[in-house]
Amino acid sequence: MEFPMITAYVAGTLGILQFVLMMAVGVARGPAGVSFGDGGNEALQRNIRRHGNLAENAPIFILLLGLLEIANGNATWVFYLGVVFVVARFAHALALSGIAASILRPVGAFGTLIPGIATAVMLLLAVQAM
Repeated sequence: MEFPMITAYVAGTLGILQFVLMMAVGVARGPAGVSFGDGGNEALQRNIRRHGNLAENAPIFILLLGLLEIANGNATWVFYLGVVFVVARFAHALALSGIAASILRPVGAFGTLIPGIATAVMLLLAVQAM
């Protein structure tokens, strides 16, 4: 079994994004005067959801991608699935920041959903073929 290098790069990139978004929540709390929850502050709510949405979606994707890579999944597919997911997560974070939200939010949503489902299905097929 080889170390899943592609998944490691994806996980590292998403980890950096996760910590950047976490810091953005902390920084937004001061001006909002809120130490817990969102206090009804829309800007803080957006920061919390950017961080939370990534925290909800990235772990399962990283797990699925890593297992697919280990199960001798096609490295090209593993690479492209990872790239699409990472780009989608950046697009989603930018959309919830108010940057081109009408374009980037669907890109983020579908760019998360499609590679996630594809990775899960490919993993099931790879396991079945073993």
